[in-house]
Amino acid sequence: MALDPLADIPIPAEIARLPKADIHIHAEWSPRLDRVLAKRQGRKPYDWRAWARWLMQTEAPGGDRLQHLSKPFPELFEADKRGDNFIARIVDIFEESAADGSILAEIRPGKDMAERPECLELIKAAAQKLRARYPRFQAAVIPFIYLQQDEDILEPLVKRYERWGKDGLIFGADLFNQPYETEADWTGAYRIADRLASAGLGITAHVAENSPVNIPAALKLPGLKRLGHATQAGYHPHLLEQVAASGVTVEVALSCNVILGAVPSYETHPIRRFVEAGVPITLCTDDPVQMSTTIGREYALAHHLGFSKADLLDFTRNALRVAFVSEDMRKGLTAELQRE
Repeated sequence: MALDPLADIPIPAEIARLPKADIHIHAEWSPRLDRVLAKRQGRKPYDWRAWARWLMQTEAPGGDRLQHLSKPFPELFEADKRGDNFIARIVDIFEESAADGSILAEIRPGKDMAERPECLELIKAAAQKLRARYPRFQAAVIPFIYLQQDEDILEPLVKRYERWGKDGLIFGADLFNQPYETEADWTGAYRIADRLASAGLGITAHVAENSPVNIPAALKLPGLKRLGHATQAGYHPHLLEQVAASGVTVEVALSCNVILGAVPSYETHPIRRFVEAGVPITLCTDDPVQMSTTIGREYALAHHLGFSKADLLDFTRNALRVAFVSEDMRKGLTAELQRE
C-alpha cells in the first residue's frame, strides 16, 4: 500500500541524529509569517495539511496543482515590512531545520529579497540567533530569480546580485524559466547565468519537475552546479544519462513531488534511478510549510524507501559539496559531517 503523502512519519532515533543539509528551501514568506504571528497571538495558523489534501482531491497532478502553490496569503506583505517580523519568520525556517539535525539550510527568498536590499543583513541576524542554541548550524541564502519579469525589474536585480556575488555576500542563484512544462527559450537565461557565473556565483535551475522537456537546454547554463527537481529525467533513460554525464547534482523534494503530482507516490519516485545512474542527489523540503514536511521527515521518507544510514550521509555530503557557501564554511561543515 502506498504511503499517505501527508502522513506523519516517525523519525527513527538513528536518522534523527544524522547531520542533514537542506539546500532547496523557498522562503514562503506569507505561510511562515502566519505561523509566527499565530503563535504570538495565541491562535491557530492556516491549515496547510487540509489545503494540500484539498489540492490533491480537486486539481489534476502537475501544472494544475503547481498553479495553486503560494496562492493563499494568510498574512499580507504589509506585516512583513517590519524588520522584527521578517527576522522572526527566517528564524522559524532555520529553527525548524536545525531542530531536525540540519547543519546547513540554504534558503531562496524571492519577492522578499527583490524588494528589500537589507534582507541579507536581516537573514544574518536571524542565523546568529540560532547559533546560540545550535552551534554547528550554518545558513546560506541565494536569490530566486523569476526570468519572465519585466526587464525594468529584472535588470536591476541581476546587477545587484552580480555585485553581491563579487563582494562575497552570496554564492549562488536559482533561475526559474518559463514555460515550465513545454519547450522554453533559454537565450535570456544563458545570458543572465553567464553574468552571474562571471561574478563567481554557482547556478541552479528549476526544470523538468512535471515534464521531461528543457533538461538538455538547462544543462547548457553557464556555471550550472545543480538542478531543482529534474524529476522527469528519472523516467527517461536518455535524459538520465545526460544528467549523469553532466556531473550536476539533483535537488530531490520527495513530498513536494508527490503532493503536487510530479510523481504518483513516494514508492514510484525516481530517486533510486538517479542514485543507480550515478547522479548525486540531495534531500530537500522545497516548500515545507505548504507541504507539511521538514528535513527530518524527508530523510525518514528516504529511509522508508530503503536508503541506509550511509546513503543518507552521502546525500548530506552531496549537499555540502555543491552548497552555495564560502569555502571556509564548506570545510567547517564537511569536518562536522566527518565527525559523524
